[in-house]
Amino acid sequence: MSGPSRFVEQTKDPLHKALETDDPDEKDFHLRNALQLCAWDGVADRTEQNDAD
Repeated sequence: MSGPSRFVEQTKDPLHKALETDDPDEKDFHLRNALQLCAWDGVADRTEQNDAD
């Protein structure tokens, strides 16, 4: 494996923000952002793999 993708690297900021806040709504917002980035990363990986085939 070649290391973390750029999407996974981008999740660090929202995850840190989620850890820093005590507001449950803000925490939820940051966690959802991180999950969406990870989901998008999976779609991008599949697209790249399909292009290689």
